[in-house]
Amino acid sequence: MRHNGLEKPYNWMQVSTWIILPTLLLQFFFFASPLLPLAASIPCSIAVFFFGALAAYKGYTTCITDPADDHVICHLNRQNEKTFVDEEKAEEEVKYCFACETNVHSHSMHCKFCDKCVARFDHHCQWLNTCIGEKNYQYFFETVVSTCLLVFAHWACLTGIIVAYFIGWDNGEISGTEQRAKDWFGANQPNVVIGFNLGFWAFDTIAEALILQLLFFHLSLRKKGMTTYQFIVKDNEKKRMESRKQMDTKRRRADHMKREIEEGNIFGRMALTVGGWKGCGCIDPIRREMREEDRAAKLAASKAASRRSEMEHVKHDDSDNDTKDGITVNPIRLNGYNGDNGVHANMGKNGTRNAADTVASDASSISHQ
Repeated sequence: MRHNGLEKPYNWMQVSTWIILPTLLLQFFFFASPLLPLAASIPCSIAVFFFGALAAYKGYTTCITDPADDHVICHLNRQNEKTFVDEEKAEEEVKYCFACETNVHSHSMHCKFCDKCVARFDHHCQWLNTCIGEKNYQYFFETVVSTCLLVFAHWACLTGIIVAYFIGWDNGEISGTEQRAKDWFGANQPNVVIGFNLGFWAFDTIAEALILQLLFFHLSLRKKGMTTYQFIVKDNEKKRMESRKQMDTKRRRADHMKREIEEGNIFGRMALTVGGWKGCGCIDPIRREMREEDRAAKLAASKAASRRSEMEHVKHDDSDNDTKDGITVNPIRLNGYNGDNGVHANMGKNGTRNAADTVASDASSISHQ
């Protein structure tokens, strides 16, 4: 069982993050910052190195935080798990994990990479080589944001350098960027320096697009209150339903086509054939039939829900009326006889009998008889 992302075994994606981050900072320090004017070099350097340090810190915090389920931690520490469960909310649901050999929270999932149950499992991040769950999701999200800002700041600085260089190069004059490249490196090869920056600019463009996609994806998940795992499960279920629907459509089309052939209906066969083409769903009799069935099912479900709501409302009103009258109906079975001659009731303190007095009185009357 791996407790955090800094434990072995490592993977190549995790190691690549350890290489890429310092490489970006070193490239900026040696090849980008010297080509900027002094007025721009200082603030740009501060921004790039600040976002770099922030991304490293947030990523490290995400890795060292153990997202394991609290029940698993207690089980590993040999603590009294029953005492721990008693301290939790009584209504909280748990389930048994055969891999961890202990009860876990109902929202926990077992990660095959880390071999442990993770509280509110989101996903296993290959870049950080750790599970993302309830305990470290916020750190992970902040890592994505800070990395996005780092790559954008690096990309913006390289964009300014490249644009300034080619503007002067196009005018046939030595630009300030080209002159600074000659003065700083002393190799008199400004084209090589700009080409090196251009390569990192292309890398930043691709990386920023991918990170932004990940960032917007998690923003949408946070808005919906979902985890990545829940999204994948829901998406797979949607795909399975679509697959079943397509299979049902093909089966119905084949049955209808067979019937139309037997009846010799040429127009019906044409409608079935053309309706199966993309963009021709409006004239497809099969899909029209399925849409009508869906509408009927939704209408029936709506009516059933409305009836349930009305019944609950009536039941709630009856309960309120009984409470206002100070009487709570309590049928009592006495010697195999359900005392319906009267409905025995629990009375208040207003000089009326309670249920025990009523039972005693009824028993006495039966014995006298």
